[in-house]
Amino acid sequence: MSQVKPFAGKVIALTGAASGIGLATTILLYNRGASIAAGDINAAGLKELETTLAKIPIEPGSEQRLTTTVVDVTSSTQVETWISSTVNDFGQINGAANIAGVAEYPVPLGQKTDADFDTVIDTHLRGVYNCLRAQLRHMSNKNGGRGGSIVNMSSIAGLAPEPGVGLYSAAKGGINSLGATAAKEYGAAGVRVNTICPGAVATPLTAQAVEHMRLLVARTPLGRLSEAEEVAKVVAFLLSDEASYVSGAVLRVDGGMLASGH
Repeated sequence: MSQVKPFAGKVIALTGAASGIGLATTILLYNRGASIAAGDINAAGLKELETTLAKIPIEPGSEQRLTTTVVDVTSSTQVETWISSTVNDFGQINGAANIAGVAEYPVPLGQKTDADFDTVIDTHLRGVYNCLRAQLRHMSNKNGGRGGSIVNMSSIAGLAPEPGVGLYSAAKGGINSLGATAAKEYGAAGVRVNTICPGAVATPLTAQAVEHMRLLVARTPLGRLSEAEEVAKVVAFLLSDEASYVSGAVLRVDGGMLASGH
């Protein structure tokens, strides 16, 4: 492992890899030498990802590779097949970032539908659960794995529920709990698990909620949206050996929003 390519020789599986924070994280990790198993429900987006990463030079003699898989994180079968195939293909999995998500249209709980509940809870909470379960099974050094690091993407809404996005807030709160539980259960098996809670981030997903983002920025001491790359750098830190004693953390990347009492 070189200082220039600190992830050389490591295999990282990511969901939501075709857009937003997931795309930014995938590009960053690939630039830093990681082999990537990219999963997303967006087949066209994965094709674009392949084109983008093909332009990034790799070191001579490097075995660095990219695989892309269309995967619906709400399906435990698809997730397990994807993770199993990744291990079989690369021979190992050293880290994972569970980033896939969907937006929730901001209306009060009394106006939500069963379909709203199913979409938001299944994609965020069930999706992370499906991924986390499969990853832990294969990464545990008590089950033939090599240990490693898993990062789950939550939100400050999981720490301080937001009006209008109650389902999203509930799902993200659940993700925080899943991550903490996994960290306690699998630390002895060599697996670190951490959770990131971003604030207002400029992504294609949040672009669907312009007014909501404007209100969040108004409550943020740094006075702006985060760029996806800024969150990606925190994901990369938690996946790296530099975070070797960090596990069970719920890390805010919110420009100071919650520190200001909002």
